[in-house]
Amino acid sequence: MSCRRTPPEKAPQVFLKPIKMTQESDTASDRVSEPDNESSKYITQRPKRKHGDSTLSEIKEMINNLTQKQDTQTQKFDQEMKKMLQQNNDIKQSLQYMSEKYDDILNQLKQTKSENTTFKRQIKLLEQKVELLERNSKAAFLEIKNIPQEEKEDESSLVKLAQNVGLALDVPIRREDLQNIYRIKRTSNKIGPIIVEFTTKSLKEKIIGAAKFFNKNSTIKFNTSHLKLKGQPTPVYISENLTTNGRRLYFLARECVKNYNFLGTWTTKGKVFIRKKSGLPAIHITSEEDISNLKSQ
Repeated sequence: MSCRRTPPEKAPQVFLKPIKMTQESDTASDRVSEPDNESSKYITQRPKRKHGDSTLSEIKEMINNLTQKQDTQTQKFDQEMKKMLQQNNDIKQSLQYMSEKYDDILNQLKQTKSENTTFKRQIKLLEQKVELLERNSKAAFLEIKNIPQEEKEDESSLVKLAQNVGLALDVPIRREDLQNIYRIKRTSNKIGPIIVEFTTKSLKEKIIGAAKFFNKNSTIKFNTSHLKLKGQPTPVYISENLTTNGRRLYFLARECVKNYNFLGTWTTKGKVFIRKKSGLPAIHITSEEDISNLKSQ
């Protein structure tokens, strides 16, 4: 007896439609086509995600945020630029103002210097005029220095002393030749000079010339013994009665001659002269500036 097996029932076949592949430009993702009704019974479908819409929104939001930030920064930058421009304008105005003020001050300084130079020139001219007037007023005066003062000295004794000076120098002096005579009192222990005013300038010049000749040609310089005065002989100096400025210049001239080994210095008619070397012309000293120039040469 043969045994036959009954073949099993065939399982129903499921036919799937081919999947159609599509590509979208915004998300580049694949989509699966829907199966037919029969096959859909055996296929589980996953929910679809809309990637394109969310990403685009985020990008737009980011662009908006960046745009807002850029606008804010641009506004700040514009404000800062305006401030800087305003500051630059203020600085320019300040510099312009300072430049104008500097020019004004410079012009004022130049004007002041010019006026100062003019004033100095005028003052110098006035000083020269005063010096000339004072020198002319002393044209007939001379000084007799280093004669000791007597206890009871008066005008008569001084007149007698002046006449003895004339006799010693061989230049007679009469009482009527004397306009005035007096001794300058000193506060210190120094001997004050005797000031003699003659009636004529020529007589004064004769006395001074005779004193220079005496000292140059005598072995013994002119002193108190020649005037028959008691006591130890002391040198007697006869010179012009200089103005205040003349005495100052003569003092500086003597110091200059001493320190720079110049030939000599002297006064004539109230004027001060210096000779640097033998054979060179005499230099008339009119101001302290002349002394400075001699020292610098």
